[in-house]
Amino acid sequence: MLMRTPASPARNRTPMHAALKILSRRQVSRGQMQFMLSTKGFAADDIRECIGKLEEWGYLNDEELARNIVEAMIRNTPCGKRRCLYELEKRRFDREMAKALIDQVYAEYDELDLAHAAAKQYAKHKAQWTMRDKQRLAQWLYRRGFTEPTILSVIRTFGQADDCE
Repeated sequence: MLMRTPASPARNRTPMHAALKILSRRQVSRGQMQFMLSTKGFAADDIRECIGKLEEWGYLNDEELARNIVEAMIRNTPCGKRRCLYELEKRRFDREMAKALIDQVYAEYDELDLAHAAAKQYAKHKAQWTMRDKQRLAQWLYRRGFTEPTILSVIRTFGQADDCE
């Protein structure tokens, strides 16, 4: 009978090895990497050195990753600035960098057009609109990060014949 030995804990003894293993699965932000490595018990100095090397090699690039995330969010199901900022903070991006990047990306878009596109996507099979349906749409748009004036504008026009097509 063959005996299997447990995986050797010595394999992940360096922060670089653990970081490269993490990056082999997916891209992460600098903050996420720092958090993951600290939960594995590595020293703060070793983590800083490892992250510095990864950034030097181009394996960690917060600005590029954040831009890709925001553009994918806008493309897949349009959302507002608030929601994008929330998602980036959840992924441990620097708040100031995230705000500046979101402002830069959203300069290319009109929030009202994005809200209309999101509303159409939300209600693509809806033929009749009740007041409750419009309330649900408004709540959904709010959770998607749109501002109140934009939501009110969409709700006023949505549900009319030309928007339900």
